[in-house]
Amino acid sequence: MTSMIDISNRRIGQRRSLLTNATNLCGQRLTLLVVLAIFGGLPPDTLAEADAGPRVETSEGTLLGLNREASRVFLGIRYAAAPTGEHRWQPPQGITPWSGVRQARAFGPACPQPVGFDYMIPDDQPPREDCLTLNVSTPVGATDLPVLVMIHGGGFASGSGEYIFATAPVLNAEDVILVTLNYRLGSLGIFAHPKLDGDRGVNFALMDMVAALRWVQRNIAAFGGDSDRVTIIGVSAGAMAVNLLMASPDAAGLIAGGIAQSGYGTWQRQPRTRNVPSLENAPSAEAMAIELGARITAKPANQVSREDLYAVTAEQWANSVEGFHAPAVDGISLPEESAILFAQGKQHPVPYISGGTSFDGSVFGISGVSTKTLLEMTEGREQQMRELWAEDFAVSEDQGLSRFFGDLRYVYSARNMTRSMAQLGRAGYLYMFEYLAPKQRGKVPGAAHGADQETMWTKFDLPVAAAMRDYWINFVKTGDPNGAGLPLWPRAGGSETTHWMVFADGVVQKDDIQAEKMAFIDQLWRERVAGLLTPIPADYRN
Repeated sequence: MTSMIDISNRRIGQRRSLLTNATNLCGQRLTLLVVLAIFGGLPPDTLAEADAGPRVETSEGTLLGLNREASRVFLGIRYAAAPTGEHRWQPPQGITPWSGVRQARAFGPACPQPVGFDYMIPDDQPPREDCLTLNVSTPVGATDLPVLVMIHGGGFASGSGEYIFATAPVLNAEDVILVTLNYRLGSLGIFAHPKLDGDRGVNFALMDMVAALRWVQRNIAAFGGDSDRVTIIGVSAGAMAVNLLMASPDAAGLIAGGIAQSGYGTWQRQPRTRNVPSLENAPSAEAMAIELGARITAKPANQVSREDLYAVTAEQWANSVEGFHAPAVDGISLPEESAILFAQGKQHPVPYISGGTSFDGSVFGISGVSTKTLLEMTEGREQQMRELWAEDFAVSEDQGLSRFFGDLRYVYSARNMTRSMAQLGRAGYLYMFEYLAPKQRGKVPGAAHGADQETMWTKFDLPVAAAMRDYWINFVKTGDPNGAGLPLWPRAGGSETTHWMVFADGVVQKDDIQAEKMAFIDQLWRERVAGLLTPIPADYRN
């Protein structure tokens, strides 16, 4: 395998030192010192030099960026107006064009988020509600290059476009333009309180992402990008965002492909508003918002006014969320759960990669999901679940529950949604990440949630990481991960056999992994959504 994936002669080898200390999004953040030193760490007197940097003409005005090694970098670019004042809990507003030159040489502030997740954001400036910015890194001399829009994770409660920007040198060296973005988080990003005007939906975070993608369509050609080759990628909540955008009518025509790493689209507790049909055990988005509004304003729920909600500071709202947050099915900004839309054939007809890790449940403890709630999701079949995951429960109750949580929330979702691509005759590629560093083996239950991202973008002497990068970059460039020197990665398929690509010490294609466990979860999901799984019209399969 090593000889087949020799990366010593690849251009990314020129940048190996840039990311070697990075760590994943669920442990510690990617090392920002690297990014700041390379892309944003100029002293103030250098930043003041009027002509020291590349310029680009966007549809809104001229930007002045940074020259960094073989890249041109533009940071903190506004893609929407500040979502403050009366623009809070509203769709993102357009920005006013400017005259002259606007500096794009420093990252914008992260959006407000819980203090406990401050490892996910930069150290040099506090979060602010005025946070809707994006960052672009493009190779010098770029012309019609593919674009990768990376959406950060963090449970829809934390994170920023800055901490994942460390991948820029690697991607630029492969002639791929990188875009990262901030979007509203927590209850500032998803909030269905009846006192608010929800006529245009309640998923403001998702609306922000669509606004950023529209900015990319308008402007990426000025940075040397090809607007017809824009792929979106994310891990965890970022991957759920990919799944949502893959099926969002508002994102039609904005993307050419999607990569969802440990995303979720089949989660049984995704909130729903009163505008859509109810589903068993799905929480009410309005009830959740009403309870939260009463708690944070310290008023009885029936006495909370619109003015009370707006009087609460952004910082207070950010810290009001416990555990992960989740977009709500509102019938407007999110017509339905993404896996249901995929099953109905309503996803965009573009290629798709999805997968998970062997121990995605490593985040169970910080998810906000209680043991009681998790066991209720077995719908009276807890004993059967314990038998299927017996090997883990034999080690400990916590390991058993965590493994089940990860397989239920992330791995099954990837399998379900990737298989659904076959209904449209479109490519869907499914993977499982199992690699463990030698020092981890025998000490941890499996590859942690987010470990695939950390490994592929930071381990430059590891053959399996090189293979993953090659597959992903091929996909961004052509819509197909396959290429010279790589084992064939078949489409997942939609029949009885499910094809997986397994990334462990090597790269191996396997069929029907975890078949009994997946069948158990599949039955739970299909029973819950049976009334919404309408057949796909024959003329839709094109």
